[in-house]
Amino acid sequence: MEQSHYKSNAELKYLARTQMSGHFGLLIGTMLIPFLISFFCSGFLLSQNYLVNFVIGIFLQTFLSVLQVGATLIYLKTACNMPAQIGDLFDGFRNNLPVALKIGLLLTIISSVCMIPSDIMSIRILNSPALSIPEITETTTLNEMMEFYAVFYSIMGTYYLLTLVCILVSFFLQLVFIPAYYLMLDFPEWDAMKILTKSMEVMRGNKLRYVLLQISFLPLMLLSLFTCGLTMIWVIPYMRITNANFYLDIMAVKNKNMNNSSY
Repeated sequence: MEQSHYKSNAELKYLARTQMSGHFGLLIGTMLIPFLISFFCSGFLLSQNYLVNFVIGIFLQTFLSVLQVGATLIYLKTACNMPAQIGDLFDGFRNNLPVALKIGLLLTIISSVCMIPSDIMSIRILNSPALSIPEITETTTLNEMMEFYAVFYSIMGTYYLLTLVCILVSFFLQLVFIPAYYLMLDFPEWDAMKILTKSMEVMRGNKLRYVLLQISFLPLMLLSLFTCGLTMIWVIPYMRITNANFYLDIMAVKNKNMNNSSY
């Protein structure tokens, strides 16, 4: 029996644009509320000790990751043309909180550990005398200023490159767990281990498709630079609903193939 075909990235994105109509206010709130809560919670990271901040950060990010369950629910409902409300954002705290925390802890640890090299370099940059802005006096020469900025841009360029590498490593390590929150919502009776195992199974053969889908949003992200990032309030919900359609498409094809193979 011939296998069913997945929707193209263009089809998934078209569906998302159609589904967003009439829900823009809700989608903006779904994006901004977790951001604002995270911003205010960052005030707890007051220690000068990196290790202390690292541990506190893991606990905070794990706790805040529960909001991603509710955000996923809103995006999933929107993609399924079901009524959603901003209260759904806190669904993870009301239902299956232990499972949400376990999944969030794993994803937070992966992200935090991957960012350690970037964090260490950031600390070294802040404490580096070579990057201290020199006092400009009458005797300061142009060559001295040029030398300072050459060192500055060289170090900062290395830092940004290292940070990008850390982010990409984190992204690819978490790639197999992309469907985890969706599966948690679809199968509330499953424990965290079964959800993570099933997530890896669902993503088998679909990782490249997902990566290419995310890359297709890069032009929109680059264009947002010209609006000081303001257009991201539309781009981010657009991406999230497209990702929800990506999950729904995978599950629909897998279910159809299972039904066909039963005949």
